[in-house]
Amino acid sequence: MAASVDGFAALENKLAELANAQFDSPEYKRILGMKWTRERARIYMVQRSYFVLNRRDCWAYLQGSVPFDVKQLIWDHEKEELMGDDERGVENHYALGMREGAVVGLSTKDFAQTPPLPGTVACCYAWIHIAKDWPWLKAMPVCAATELSNSDEVIKGGSFSRRVATRLYEDLGIPLKAQPNNAEHIKADVEHAKLLMKVVRRHATTPEQQKEVLEGAIETWRIERAFKGIMADAMAACPER
Repeated sequence: MAASVDGFAALENKLAELANAQFDSPEYKRILGMKWTRERARIYMVQRSYFVLNRRDCWAYLQGSVPFDVKQLIWDHEKEELMGDDERGVENHYALGMREGAVVGLSTKDFAQTPPLPGTVACCYAWIHIAKDWPWLKAMPVCAATELSNSDEVIKGGSFSRRVATRLYEDLGIPLKAQPNNAEHIKADVEHAKLLMKVVRRHATTPEQQKEVLEGAIETWRIERAFKGIMADAMAACPER
């Protein structure tokens, strides 16, 4: 892409195009296209919890290398993820995932004692490597790009959380009000998805810098597709009953 100082809109459009393209990948189609049983939902929710913890690690590593104003943006983003929101009565996002897991029969012990899949570990290490070791502008999408692919404003046909919520309702009869994690992210990630372009407009003002952002997003989404495929494989191994 020929990014330039006047190319913010072009970069934003390209990122939206790539975020939507995730849903056309074999990995996304498989995980969202299969029937969700309770056992499959349990596998998904436990592995998702490792992704949530990895997000906290990646944002923390990234925060250590970014300029002060971007540290402030990350801090504001992470407060609710880590601490919840007492005024709204919302738990931290790891706790939200465990509460959602209880609906399909998972206990806090299950979350603590069920290990990550080998592929989950590999993807998490890959994301940490980018967040920790790449130049900060290129690493920014390791955290922020996954918010784009979970935004109802960006994704045509609904975000990933919304589509998972639909599977849980259509296949298991679980209404959205009983899915606290999905319900929260359907709302929260609309705003969270805007963070990357806020940073781009402040700091990626040359074609070279904008190219770095795009390259980081492409690599992040490649890892994410692998992660979705890993979960889909494990879920598909469970009998459909």
